Amino acid sequence: MSDLSLPYGNSLLSLAIQDEWPGLVVLPKEVAPAQDVQRLVRSALDAPIASPTLGKIAQPGMRVALIVDDYTRKTPVHQVLPFVLDELHAAGISPADTRIVIASGSHRRMSEAEIAARLGRAIANSYEVVNVSAEEQGQMLYLGETGVASVAGYAGHGIPAWINRAVAEADFRIGIGMITPHLDAGFSGGAKIILPGVCGITTIDAFHQASAFIPENPLGNAEAPLRQSLEQFVSEKAPLHFIVNLVLTLKGKVFACVAGHAVQAHRRGVKYAREVYGVPVERRYPVVIANCYPYDQDLWQSVKGMWCGDLLAEDGGMMIVVTAAPEGSLAHPSLPAYIGRNTEELLGELLASKLPDPMVAATGIMISRLRQRIRLALVSAGLTRSEAQAMQIPLYNTVEEALAESIRELPVQERAGCLAVLPYAGATLPIYPT
Repeated sequence: MSDLSLPYGNSLLSLAIQDEWPGLVVLPKEVAPAQDVQRLVRSALDAPIASPTLGKIAQPGMRVALIVDDYTRKTPVHQVLPFVLDELHAAGISPADTRIVIASGSHRRMSEAEIAARLGRAIANSYEVVNVSAEEQGQMLYLGETGVASVAGYAGHGIPAWINRAVAEADFRIGIGMITPHLDAGFSGGAKIILPGVCGITTIDAFHQASAFIPENPLGNAEAPLRQSLEQFVSEKAPLHFIVNLVLTLKGKVFACVAGHAVQAHRRGVKYAREVYGVPVERRYPVVIANCYPYDQDLWQSVKGMWCGDLLAEDGGMMIVVTAAPEGSLAHPSLPAYIGRNTEELLGELLASKLPDPMVAATGIMISRLRQRIRLALVSAGLTRSEAQAMQIPLYNTVEEALAESIRELPVQERAGCLAVLPYAGATLPIYPT
C-alpha cells in the first residue's frame, strides 16, 4: 500500500492506496519565494510594464480609487499598499482624495478586523475604506450597457454596468490583487478586480450568466472568452489605469510582482503564474482524485478544484471531489439543486430570465454539463448527504471507499496506473504539450 496525504482544511487527510493504482500525482513545483518582497514591489513600480510610473500618471487633485481584493484571496495587500500610497502622495495626491475600495464581488462585506489585517491597521485607520456589498444598489452608479465578447450562444445579451460609486467617480483607478488559474476567466487578476470585483449584483449576474454558454474548460487560458469580455467591459465603462499584481507560492509567499498596464502587465504575470501552478501532463486518466485545497472553504470555492480535475479526467471517467468545505453551501444555498438539474432545461430558463439567482444557476449549469462527460463522487465533512443528493452526486465517508468502488468498475487489465491525484486541485494547472 502507498501512503498519501492531502491537505484538508486545517489538517491532513491520510490515504492508503494500492501500490499499482497511481499513475500520476500532480504537484505544483516548489518555487523559491522572493527574498526581499519590498525590493520586488519597488522594482515593479519603478519599471511598470507598458505604462508610465504612478508618479507620472498621478496629478494633484485627482480622485484615486485603490481597489484591493477581499478576504477570499491570499494577496498580502499590506505589503503593497504603503509603496503605492507613497508614490501617489509624492506626486501630490492627498490622502483626502484617496479611497481604498474592497473588491468583494458577490461575497459578504469584510469585518473591521479583517480590513485592519488586510490593509494594515495604520492605513485602515488613516484612509476612507469603501466596504460595500454588491447588493447595495444605492452605492452603485449605472454607466450603460456593453456587449459580451466571444461567447457563442449568448449574442445580444449585454452586461448592464452598475459600478461602485467610489470607483466610477474616480479619476485614477489602481487594482491590487493576485494572479492564479481561474475557472471561467482563465486567470484571476488584472481587470477582474473591477468586473466582477466592484460591480453591482445585476452586473455580476449578467457577467456570470455568460459562463453557462461556454462548453470548453477555460482554466488557464489567458485569452478565455470571459477574460476578453471583462476586459472589454472595463475598458469601455471604468478603465483600470494601473495594476499591481502578485503571484504567490502554494504556501502563500510572494514569488513575483508585476505592475503597469491592466492587460499587458497581467499577461506578464500569467507567465509567472504558469511557472508556479502549471504542471506538464501527458494524458487523461479514468479515475481522478481532485482535492480542492486551498480553495475548499465552501462548495462555491471548491468548483475551482473540479475544473482542474476535469482537465485530467477521461471521457466517462470518475472524478472524486474531496473538499473540507467547513461552510458547506451557505454562501449559495441554491447551488446544489442547480447542479442536479437538467442542463438544457436550466439553460432555457436562464435565457428566459426565469431564475432568481442567475449567477449561481450559471455555475450549476457548468457542473451539470461536466456531469454529462464524467461521473462525480464526493468526499466532504462539510457538505451534507441531502446536499449531495440534490446534486445527484454520491457522498462517501472516505476517499478510500470512493476510490475502491471506482477502481472496481474498471477491467482488471486497466487498473494499473489508472489513477491521477491532485492534492492541490484548487491551485494547479495541468498543461498538455502543444
